[in-house]
Amino acid sequence: MAFTAVSCMDLDINVDPDTPTSTSGNVASRIPAIEFWMGHTHQTTGVFAALINQQITLSNRGDRYGSLAEWSATNNTASTYPYQAFFVGLGGTLPDVYAMAEKEGAYHYMGLVKLFRAMGFMVMSDVYGEMPYVNALTAEINPIYDDGKTIFNGVLAEIDAAIEFFKKTQESGATPLSDGDVWNGGDINKWIKLAYGMKARYLNNLSKKTDLYNPDAILAALENAPKSNADNTVIKHENAVVAQADHLWGDDVKTNYTYIWVMNWSRVYYVTKWYADILTNFDSKGIVDPRADKLIPSTQFKGGTEWFRTVGVDMQSNIRVGTNFRSPGTYNAQTKTWTVTATQDSTVVSLQTKGIHSPNYRDVAEDGVILNTGTFYARSDAPTHLLCYPEMCFIKAEVLFRKGDKAGAYTAYKEGIKAHIDLLNENLVDSDPNISKTKIPASDRDAYLSSAAIGTSNDLTLGKIMTQKFIALSFSNQNWNDMRRLDYGLAGGVAPGAYPGWAEPYEHATAFVDLKWIPAGKQYRRLGYVSHEFNYNNANLAASHKRALSDDIRSYPVWWDCATDEEYYGYIK
Repeated sequence: MAFTAVSCMDLDINVDPDTPTSTSGNVASRIPAIEFWMGHTHQTTGVFAALINQQITLSNRGDRYGSLAEWSATNNTASTYPYQAFFVGLGGTLPDVYAMAEKEGAYHYMGLVKLFRAMGFMVMSDVYGEMPYVNALTAEINPIYDDGKTIFNGVLAEIDAAIEFFKKTQESGATPLSDGDVWNGGDINKWIKLAYGMKARYLNNLSKKTDLYNPDAILAALENAPKSNADNTVIKHENAVVAQADHLWGDDVKTNYTYIWVMNWSRVYYVTKWYADILTNFDSKGIVDPRADKLIPSTQFKGGTEWFRTVGVDMQSNIRVGTNFRSPGTYNAQTKTWTVTATQDSTVVSLQTKGIHSPNYRDVAEDGVILNTGTFYARSDAPTHLLCYPEMCFIKAEVLFRKGDKAGAYTAYKEGIKAHIDLLNENLVDSDPNISKTKIPASDRDAYLSSAAIGTSNDLTLGKIMTQKFIALSFSNQNWNDMRRLDYGLAGGVAPGAYPGWAEPYEHATAFVDLKWIPAGKQYRRLGYVSHEFNYNNANLAASHKRALSDDIRSYPVWWDCATDEEYYGYIK
């Protein structure tokens, strides 16, 4: 009877139920892993960008990530991770999920796939330039490369397609988006706003191209993008583990992505002096930003009675070349003393904090003295601000400033600062011994917005807008995109002074590094190509750019970073 009951069921004896295939599961079950890897794709590039654009650094120049900070783009410099996170982590899954969703008329899931493709391929193009796109994620094992223009236009078309799918009513019986969506809990309006926000971001990256840059199109996209912090797409994280870690990195899945990078692999990261300065002396007014203690690590001295905020590592000095780089040292809870006395010119506090990945790290001493406050964006339970309203404000401010509307630009600029402070407060608390975890009082926020540091519409500059945007987008790849399209704000570029006080790293400027990677007078414009492509798709890689196999490929601009197609194709052909 048991045999008869089983044999009447529709079973395939050639399918092993313990070995999932590309068609296993349902459309909802595939989305959490896709969102996880998309988050990793964005934040991995965000950490690399933060090293290149001098938000953070390492003490060790010889480390492959430490070399990013000095623009020494050696072959050991990691370039595989963004590629691997997208193509291995989620890219190969997207065609199957799309087919599953299409079969049941789950249009909202089809929209997710279109948007994830757009976001992923844009990151690939942002950081690598040319990349397989049209024939990528297909059965073709050696896909040809597409140029940046093809990828950019394809991405915009996929965003438009995603928006149309999001706006459709799903077929009867189709899987509700809320069954699989972790990021926005199935809120289709947030997904539409995310898509329009990404569109505004990408269109604004065309600012060098006078024939394509369209301020009105950007403003139109912003009208449908997040209009308040309630519309944000924020990825929530926990200082917790799951029973089964992911298959690629062994990540415990729940913790913040930036924290994983900051605390893993025995590396010690610091903020730079430039980053600390723009939070403590913005526009050289000597006024401390109320966000400073949330974003800049501090430590307690004198038995917990005095705070010391790190001054940051001066990347425009020889501090990493010389021997005067040091941390506060070791704290003795019994004697309430440090082995090294903090001095304003030499002592820095790292980004390290305790969490699941760093259970043995001490950020609080036995007597309660806080050894390290850490930074908001790199704690294990910190949120990931994927695309949020403050960025939309700063995009609007830049566009209006370019249009000559300084009054409108100033209003958007101040709103962006206010919105970012309010966004931080959503994950801060009323009371905590750690000053980096307490809410910013509305009175402090308003006083800063009315201060001489923020100024008036009459003295608004592109430099003020972009620097405040940089703060709000800490650990975001978009900061590197902005810096490149504005030529880092350097003299002789398209926007001199766009990042006041910023200069290329001392080690690069003084040739302490091998200039074959980024020659003197050039800037860091892209990551080197991935070893997998060298090993398995070399012919197509070589054909994608005339410098593809050369060391100095990192100094060549991607498509949107060129003023004209003639300039771009002159580089790659």
